[in-house]
Amino acid sequence: MEPIKVLLADSNFIAREGLKTIFATDGGIEVVGEVSKGSELIDKHRKIAHDVLVIDYTAPGFSIHDIKQIRTMSPAERMVAITEFTHREQVREALRFGVSGHIQKDCSYDEIVDSVKECLHDKQYFCGKVLDVLDDGTINGEPATCDPISLSSREIEIIQKIAEGQTNKQIADELCLSAHTVMTHRKNIMNKLGLNNTAGIVIYAVRENLISPNKFLFNN
Repeated sequence: MEPIKVLLADSNFIAREGLKTIFATDGGIEVVGEVSKGSELIDKHRKIAHDVLVIDYTAPGFSIHDIKQIRTMSPAERMVAITEFTHREQVREALRFGVSGHIQKDCSYDEIVDSVKECLHDKQYFCGKVLDVLDDGTINGEPATCDPISLSSREIEIIQKIAEGQTNKQIADELCLSAHTVMTHRKNIMNKLGLNNTAGIVIYAVRENLISPNKFLFNN
């Protein structure tokens, strides 16, 4: 199988070298080009054949508008943002502009590698830290509520699908998320609700009328 071709955009030399080492260690990802400043990005993007653009849009010499420009020029572009720090509005804007995944530079080896692989298959990938930064765990930007337990519309959707008996993979496929992202949502849901198993999620879903017990639990 051909390795995934990555175009790497980051002004930090050490960060680029570190990512190249990680991708080379995996063996399934190959860095085919590097960009050290935003002014070079469009030109190299056109000249270097690649599958995924990995970009730190917060690095000096880059901006979030580089993502928008790439998306406008290449609507099918697959982009993973990897930044040192994450701020909620910044992440939401990056998602609106078209990144497929968003992780932090202090993520684990597996998360960094998986973000590129899942992105290639048109899955959205978010590390746990980014989901936490998004306030209520949503990628759609709904405002938080004053409820004692605040669940995002995405979390409620996942609760419903868990209660219906769907597996993490089925949920991921249906929502075009990575299995890792679904698992992270599931963990956040259980932490928020103080639960430690799937049965608790089902009971919560029935009690809160998120699903119909007649339809999902007692049908013959």
